[in-house]
Amino acid sequence: MFTSLIRKLENHPIFSNNSHNPQLPVSVQLAIFLNGVSHYGNGATTEDVAEWAGVLIGTVYNCYCWVMIALLQLHDNIIHFDPMEPEDQQEWDWAKQWVESHSCPEWRGGFMCVNGSPFNLFQKLGWHGEGFYDHKSCYSLSTQVVILPHNLGIIDYVIRVPGSLHDSNIFSRTHIYHHLEMFLGADKWIWADSAYPLLPWCIVPFKQSSMELMPNVHKIFNQHLSKVRI
Repeated sequence: MFTSLIRKLENHPIFSNNSHNPQLPVSVQLAIFLNGVSHYGNGATTEDVAEWAGVLIGTVYNCYCWVMIALLQLHDNIIHFDPMEPEDQQEWDWAKQWVESHSCPEWRGGFMCVNGSPFNLFQKLGWHGEGFYDHKSCYSLSTQVVILPHNLGIIDYVIRVPGSLHDSNIFSRTHIYHHLEMFLGADKWIWADSAYPLLPWCIVPFKQSSMELMPNVHKIFNQHLSKVRI
């Protein structure tokens, strides 16, 4: 994956200049970028990343900037899904085949999965800070991602939403939610967790009742669903 990403980025003009001091190799810049974005808190400071990479703090800032510019140029080629495009229709079919092979033929209509994830903020915001206080007692931004289960390819997402909002509320802001007829016809649905509402096109696991034991058939359903919903 790392090598593949380098090949996609290395020819971007942002990594070339007319200076007598050449930039670091793209592989090194990408490694610095990935190290920074994969850490949170003290481990994510530019000082720590600079010490880890053996470069100056200014170089870390430049690597972050250049790699992000190059990555954003790839956005529309990486994150897309048009049911009318033959290439995307092929991905659709592969996703259905994957679901069927991991469950049963009757479940092949559930070829998309949705889930949410928070991005923790460094501290409470000065304006409307309480709106970003989530259920895990952190100040965060929420994101919602719709993927294909066979390759984890992202086909829709929502970002920049306050962490206090519920996953089901954030999902209602996705492109797919507002164009169900385009993405989810008859006998097609999205797999989700129990934070989402049960709908004809949104299938969720059974919830455990506090008053009684979960029936075995519900347990079996949830067990098989866990093999499909990534």
